[in-house]
Amino acid sequence: MNTRVTEEYRVLHNVAKVLQSPGELIEVLQKTMKALTEFEGLQVENKAGIFLADNEGKMLRLLTTYGNFSQEFLEKEKTVPFGDCLCGRAASSGQMLVSESCFTDSRHERTFSDMKPHGHYIVPLKSFNHLVGVLFLYTDINPSWYQHGQEVLLSIGGLIANTIERKQIDEELEEHRNRLEAVVASRTQDLVQAKEQYRNLSNQIQQVREEEKSRIAREVHDQLGQELTALKIDAIQLGKKLAAGQTDLKSKIESMTQTIDETIKSVQHIATELRPPILDAFGICEAISWQANEFQKRHGLKFDLKLSQSQVEIDKSLQTSLFRVFQEAVINILRHANASQVKVNMSYEKRNLIFIIEDNGIGIKKRDLESPESLGLIGIKERVYPWDGQVNFEGPPGKGTIVTITIPIKQQ
Repeated sequence: MNTRVTEEYRVLHNVAKVLQSPGELIEVLQKTMKALTEFEGLQVENKAGIFLADNEGKMLRLLTTYGNFSQEFLEKEKTVPFGDCLCGRAASSGQMLVSESCFTDSRHERTFSDMKPHGHYIVPLKSFNHLVGVLFLYTDINPSWYQHGQEVLLSIGGLIANTIERKQIDEELEEHRNRLEAVVASRTQDLVQAKEQYRNLSNQIQQVREEEKSRIAREVHDQLGQELTALKIDAIQLGKKLAAGQTDLKSKIESMTQTIDETIKSVQHIATELRPPILDAFGICEAISWQANEFQKRHGLKFDLKLSQSQVEIDKSLQTSLFRVFQEAVINILRHANASQVKVNMSYEKRNLIFIIEDNGIGIKKRDLESPESLGLIGIKERVYPWDGQVNFEGPPGKGTIVTITIPIKQQ
């Protein structure tokens, strides 16, 4: 008796260990049924299976089997109504059933063409009095049966039921997590695509703006400039035709010619401001140097330029964006910073273009950084955004403002 009890506890321990092991539900259940078939005291054959009960409590559905079963069995036993045959009866009653012989037990209502004499242990799988399914074990005819063995099988049935519910919850959670991850991935992809589309659109808008500025600059420079030059020539020719005594009229023509010259200079300045030819001809470094010199001549602002472009080739459109950022930043400095000096540094580090504009002015307040009315700062961000760049503003009060722009550069 002690030997039998020891074996029971050994099997119970092995089953509990298997049920706690990681793995898919079917894999764990098959290992559990294998452990049960090794329970010598029950005279169990190397065949077993598990049904799951539906939520309505009307039907058992075959979940998995262990051992060799015919295709006929697997087809016929896909579903078993509650109350039908041994497994259906155990499901209805919630009680464990023992069948000594399939051929003499009237409850064994389902037969198969290749069926050989056998008995059964039919164990309801219950978790807190809730039926989860049914375990069926094949035995020899007239198996040696004893009450304590029944208690062991019922305990194992409870462990299996708990494991099934736990694994099902885990699988449902995993499935739910996968669905959420798929939704998040899809939404993220949508956001990435939308962001990319917005970035491309923003870039296109800026390119259109620059093209329009270039067109206007050409028209102002060529058409208006030519007309003013022609007007100046006509005025000079008219002055030459005047008699020597018409000094007043000559003086007016000279004044008009001077006004035309000043207008031509203004037209050239406007055309240059719209689209500096030096940017297209010599690139970003020369264009910034020219623009800094213009700011210094007009406003007395001193510049310290450290511009390095030799390490990488910068896209023409990006050069235009950087030039506009520089213009916008310096205009902001002139308007708000009360600065006397500006440092500009452009370098290439770790596949990123670093563009820094620093002044020695009064700094910038946090509320101004976040204000929708800070159009200059917004303009800088809009210029950088299409290039997947980052803009950082630092402006402690009394310590000046630093604008740091980081733009990833794809090497050709």
